[in-house]
Amino acid sequence: MEKRINRIALAFILSALALSILWPYEQKLIDWDKAPEYRVLESDEIYFNNTRIVSYRTVQDEALSKQGFKTHRSTKALQDTNHVYINFTIVNHWRADQAYIVAEPSNRAFFRDSVLVLAGQDSLWLDLDHMDFEAHYRTAAALFKAALDYERAFIYDGKDSLLLYGTQGNEKVNLTVLKDYFRLVGRYQ
Repeated sequence: MEKRINRIALAFILSALALSILWPYEQKLIDWDKAPEYRVLESDEIYFNNTRIVSYRTVQDEALSKQGFKTHRSTKALQDTNHVYINFTIVNHWRADQAYIVAEPSNRAFFRDSVLVLAGQDSLWLDLDHMDFEAHYRTAAALFKAALDYERAFIYDGKDSLLLYGTQGNEKVNLTVLKDYFRLVGRYQ
């Protein structure tokens, strides 16, 4: 009887291994062409709060907390204001079960006018003073898709181009923030 149980367990493990090799899990982007939905499922929020929140500094401003907003900024994000770059921040509206992504510039004076960003084949105009949540979402989605294709994003300023995230380390941090956000809203598996 014991040998039979061992054989069944071994057959189950080998079949699971064979399935994982023959049919591997692929991470997928989901429904990029649809209008953005900021809805957060309870299961995704629990996953984020239990596993990913340790990488973030949560800011709960008193006025925003009364309205139900929490801001999550990466603890590893670049804070030096000498360079021109942007960082992405997750804004959680927990009362409405929604989350937003917001691009925050390091130097407001540089981003006062529209800035051209080149990300692979795409070119985006960032006008951070006049962007709403949907524009931030579209920008983040375009930059994330380009990053998944191993294409870097640059700020084009006349003849020069600057790395959008300032440094390569900060680029990695921001891509992690984007991945966490799109998982939170259910657009990335």
